[in-house]
Amino acid sequence: MNRPFLFKVLGIFLLTILMSWAVSYVNSLIIERQSRQEDVKRNIAQSSAGSQTMIGPILAVPYTEEYIEYNEEFNAAGNKILKPISKRASSIKYYLPENLELTGGFSNEYKKLGIYKALMYQLGGMVKGNFILPANLDISPSHEDGKITFQPAYIALGISDTRGITGQPTITWNKQALKFEQGSSIESLGNGIHATIGIITVGVAQNIPFELNLNLRGMENFNFSPIAENNKISLQSSWRHPHFSGSFLPNAATQKITPAGFEAHWEISSLSSSNQAALSNALTKRWDAAATAANQSMTNADNRIESLSVSFVEPINVYSQADRATKYGLLFIGLTFAGFFIFEILKQLRIHPAQYTLVGLSMALFYLLLISFSEHIGFAWSYLAASSSCVILLGYYLSHVLKSKMHGFVFSTMLITLYGALYGILASEDNALLMGTLLVFGLLALTMVVTRKVDWYQIGSPDTN
Repeated sequence: MNRPFLFKVLGIFLLTILMSWAVSYVNSLIIERQSRQEDVKRNIAQSSAGSQTMIGPILAVPYTEEYIEYNEEFNAAGNKILKPISKRASSIKYYLPENLELTGGFSNEYKKLGIYKALMYQLGGMVKGNFILPANLDISPSHEDGKITFQPAYIALGISDTRGITGQPTITWNKQALKFEQGSSIESLGNGIHATIGIITVGVAQNIPFELNLNLRGMENFNFSPIAENNKISLQSSWRHPHFSGSFLPNAATQKITPAGFEAHWEISSLSSSNQAALSNALTKRWDAAATAANQSMTNADNRIESLSVSFVEPINVYSQADRATKYGLLFIGLTFAGFFIFEILKQLRIHPAQYTLVGLSMALFYLLLISFSEHIGFAWSYLAASSSCVILLGYYLSHVLKSKMHGFVFSTMLITLYGALYGILASEDNALLMGTLLVFGLLALTMVVTRKVDWYQIGSPDTN
């Protein structure tokens, strides 16, 4: 096998590596743009509202206990006496709902900043349920002759980003309409809202219903922590690409995801969740004010609080799709060069390394065109525009390099097949490995069939030059 032939094979190999390096440079540009997209999302979240986490409602009953404490003292005669001192201790008793039902629907829209955008949602929700309160609220004096005085109770709802609250949320407590005020008033619950419900009647057990309406705006993710004995959640949206995660998944039998949107239902018992115990521990824990941030959320305060999560996934993320496309850059450039080389052998043509280089550069520029277009017209149209541009350019160029319009057309058809196969791989994440493997195997089989009669020794022998 002569040196020129070996040098050419080696040159094609090195050129493939060089073009792959060019594709990796485009990939670094894609990652940079993707990072900028995430920065824009953070900026939008800072000026609007981020992901939302909702916990509650929780009933808080403050009370004070007045009691007498006796201190030993000595009088002027040296006799020991007991001096009464009046003292007062304050405490709060917390109650969790017996039944809790959340129903709501989401609407979605994009919020843009320049060419970048973030997916927002608006939840129109209703939370209703009931509290079962024992006689005397299970509160008794802890000191002999102590006297309990109840303070106005309030109901609190934890919301991680209260800037997302739109309108004026209201609550109906035991058929009485109340207004919410800012702040959850429960330090360990973090941000939120609360409504004062007044002094609760004691002496008999009570079953108190409640109902509240809430419009909540957020970005991409909504989380809800079921804290009642029995929890029912029903959510729906016209968004066709939800992602359910967290500690609880929707009921598979009733979950629906269609082109019209999704419906999801959860039924969660306290027996299947540790939330009540974890939340009770967190509420009764004595916090060190110096070590605890004022707006520390419950999820940070106690990471055992479980929640269900609904994420609104973009069907095609242009940056992740373009990044995945560049992963096949080495394969596609190598296959193109291999096809080019086979044409050269079968048709006994002499193709200069500079022509290989130009073909490789056009293949590498495909990815740059793809990401540039996709920031403005969407991934599918961008892919069509970028691949069509490269196929037309290469078809025109190769019809002259291969000295035949038919050869240029055949090569263009091969490129169309390659780009079509790549788009199929990108569009089907679940079957990407299978489709990629079948593509490579099919191209290898085609190469072996086409070159089955080629005498490689004769190609590299000195007599052929």
